Amino acid sequence: MEPLAVVACYLVGSVSFPYWIARLAGVDLHRAGSRKLGGSNLAAAVGPLHGLAGGLLDSLKGFAAVAVPAALGLPGEIQLACGLAAIAGQMWPLFHRFDGGRANGTTWGFQLAVDVIAFFIAMIPVVVAALLRVTVRPRPRRLIPLANLLSYGVFPAVIWEQEGPSPTVIAGVLALALVVLRRLTAGVREDLATGAPAARVLANRALFDRSELQERGLVAI
Repeated sequence: MEPLAVVACYLVGSVSFPYWIARLAGVDLHRAGSRKLGGSNLAAAVGPLHGLAGGLLDSLKGFAAVAVPAALGLPGEIQLACGLAAIAGQMWPLFHRFDGGRANGTTWGFQLAVDVIAFFIAMIPVVVAALLRVTVRPRPRRLIPLANLLSYGVFPAVIWEQEGPSPTVIAGVLALALVVLRRLTAGVREDLATGAPAARVLANRALFDRSELQERGLVAI
C-alpha cells in the first residue's frame, strides 16, 4: 500500500489545475505568457480570480498528499514521501510531457501539512516581498522569486532548530532541491542556445526563476 500511495500522489500532482482552468477559458498556458503551468501565469493570461483558484488547488495537492496518508495511518516517512511525490508531479507531470510548473503552491501546501509553525515562519520572507511588491516604486520584479526560494530554505532550518536532524528536515531540504532543480532545467537548452554566459543563465534561473528569454523580453515574465 505504501508504494502505491506514493505513486498515487505523484499522479495527483501531475494534474495541473491551472492548465485545465485556462483551457476552459480557451487559453493554452503552454503558449501563453511565461508558458508556465502555475497560478501566476494563469492570473496573467486569464484573470486574477482564475489564478487564485488555480494556485489554491495546486496548494491543496501538496497539503492533501501529506494529510490523507496521515489520516490513513501511514508512517511519517511515507507521508513525507507522498508530499515530495506530489511536488515532483507538479513539476514533471506525466500528463503534460513532464513539463509542468514550479510547484510553489504545492510546496507550501506540503509545508503547511508537515509543520504549521515552521510554515508560517518560512512564509515571512514571502509576505515581506509581497508587501514591497505593492508599495515600492518601481516595483521590484525579482524579489518574490528570491523570497519564495528563501522560504523553502527557512522551513527545514526552523525544524532543525526545533528538533535537530530528522526525516522532516531531510524532506524539507529535498523539496528545496526539487525547486532549484526545476528552475535550473526547465527550458534551459533554449536559454543556452542564445549564446548567453552559462553562469548568468543558471544564476538568474536558480535565484530569480528568470529565463534568458524572459530577460531579453522574448517571453513574458
